[in-house]
Amino acid sequence: MIDFNVNYADEFVKEYEATPHKYPDSIKIVIKRYKKWKKRKDIWFDNDKANDMLYFTETFLKHAKGKWAGQPLILESWQKFFFANIYGWQKYNADGKAVRVIRTAYLQVPKKNGKTIMGGSPVIYGMYGEGVKGADIYISANTFEQCQNAAIPIGLTIENSPDLRPGTRIYKGKEDTIRSVKYTFVEDGIKYANTLKVLTKDNAGNEGKNPYINYFDEVHAQMDREQFDNLRSAQIAQEEPLNIITSTAGKQTGSLGSQIYAYGKDVAKKDDDDSWFVMIYEPNKKYDWEDRKVWEMVNPNIGVSVNMEFLENAFLEAKKNSFNRAEFLSKHLDVFVNYAETYFELDQLEKVLVEDLGELEGLTCVVGVDLSRRTDLTCVDINFPTFDDEGNPILKFKQMYFIPEFGIEEKEQQRNVPYRELARNGFVTLCPGKTVDEDMVDEYVQQVFETYDLRQINYDPALAEKLVERWEMLGIECVEVPQYPTVMNEPFDDFEVLLLQEKVFTDNPLFVFCASNAKIITNINNLKAPSKRKSPEHIDGFVAFLIAHKETLNMIDASAEGMDELIGSIYR
Repeated sequence: MIDFNVNYADEFVKEYEATPHKYPDSIKIVIKRYKKWKKRKDIWFDNDKANDMLYFTETFLKHAKGKWAGQPLILESWQKFFFANIYGWQKYNADGKAVRVIRTAYLQVPKKNGKTIMGGSPVIYGMYGEGVKGADIYISANTFEQCQNAAIPIGLTIENSPDLRPGTRIYKGKEDTIRSVKYTFVEDGIKYANTLKVLTKDNAGNEGKNPYINYFDEVHAQMDREQFDNLRSAQIAQEEPLNIITSTAGKQTGSLGSQIYAYGKDVAKKDDDDSWFVMIYEPNKKYDWEDRKVWEMVNPNIGVSVNMEFLENAFLEAKKNSFNRAEFLSKHLDVFVNYAETYFELDQLEKVLVEDLGELEGLTCVVGVDLSRRTDLTCVDINFPTFDDEGNPILKFKQMYFIPEFGIEEKEQQRNVPYRELARNGFVTLCPGKTVDEDMVDEYVQQVFETYDLRQINYDPALAEKLVERWEMLGIECVEVPQYPTVMNEPFDDFEVLLLQEKVFTDNPLFVFCASNAKIITNINNLKAPSKRKSPEHIDGFVAFLIAHKETLNMIDASAEGMDELIGSIYR
């Protein structure tokens, strides 16, 4: 039972401080933010409002299935911390009324850690417990079937509750699927209705919608963000809108979930968006996926709804092939990975990304250009063989991507890549019209020539001849680098060595997207090259890097001796 004299957010902080080694760094960041917020003067923590929600949940909600079916829902300490933050933090709005600070809450936990409860509880509380009149609530997922994973437990909870059932009508479809729920009630002689609706991607428009709560489930599986954006923008008239987003990690780097995850991580780290609350249970950097302590650290309901025997069995399957390993990492360790059939793992590639490459002006460099598809993404890559502070050879590289402005919004939605935002940050050049502007590519290379010590331009033979002629007139050696395995295998292998040794760095996040999409082809001699045709999305930035690295691998002291076995154990 909830004690209204207790601050349950503080209780969770005490538990963390007693045994911090049992919690991942991602939770440490959340607790640091909570303690920082308690010192602020512009917002405050209303313990009564936090406990109102906790009390309602534990009083009126019961487990709908499983071994606890029919029993009251008793929240774990971390769950109370999550809800207390959402409902406890308050501020004054423009009219001087106290309202919630948090408008979007993102929870990412491994499978079987009570994620459905965490999404369903705010929905039921919004329908019945908050005192909101005329509330419209929406459940959204990638498919109608996935929506049912969230909607059916909510429907069963209502049907099994003598306190919630009166005045409620549940509209069902085939096979007892939940279509909508309507709760009607009378207050001061006036009749009101709070409504819950289940959506699919087929009704993505926001016309006529005015959501009080949006519940987005399993966003890792969604590739189209239109419905997500529309439902959130439709909340503009709401005084205290709330978006609940729950998910596990996924295996699609371009998914809506991976974008939300990246934004949430950034918010948690920088504390620069008060409207978001982010709670992610994921391993620390350089984790050992076979370490049972890591398993326990990222599964907050270990010993409750998750048991070690289940994880051990899943682990045995994961050791047998790369597909099962990707499944184990994403579903049970909460790590975003790419499709098992792509070559690199996302957590490996993310190590190349840094915020600042340092001073590069005047350094020796080689350019790689991939301009094979003028109607879409193309890349100019600049490789700088240089040294770190200890004098060890490393490779830094900058990239500029070029993409036509025509259809850019559609491309952003299709791939979940914010090209226009990346352009504002200097990583992408938007070309007017329907094709990549060769003059803009040439202008950029000319700037590289003037800024750095450009020794060579490597290019794919598909490159327009007139560009090569212009660059040769500058006195720069231009070298064809075909994308055949006999040519690309050596720079590919050397990149793997640099990646494993953590000796390669870039500041352009679009490279991670490109490299994580790469599938490979091999010839009869087992030499490999990235395949644009087989890769699920664009890999142009990775190809441009390899084209340049065909030369820079000979300019740095990066020996592959003793690395073959290590590479073989990690990559397929």
